[in-house]
Amino acid sequence: MCLSKPQRVVKIEGNQALVEFRNTKKIVKIAGSRQKLKSGDYVLCQNGFVVQKISKDKAKEIMKEWADFGE
Repeated sequence: MCLSKPQRVVKIEGNQALVEFRNTKKIVKIAGSRQKLKSGDYVLCQNGFVVQKISKDKAKEIMKEWADFGE
């Protein structure tokens, strides 16, 4: 089970992305060339790496679940 919070890509620079979740920003690495990301995309990250790109609808669904947990 993945407990990652969806994060919005703010900016891409080389193999790194600046991501944001609820006004908290951090830099993560983009693992592998298969990740075709652009600003505005939503991703799941683990241990400082982008693991998966997800749709905006899926991101909203996950954020709602986190809100239900009081997060």
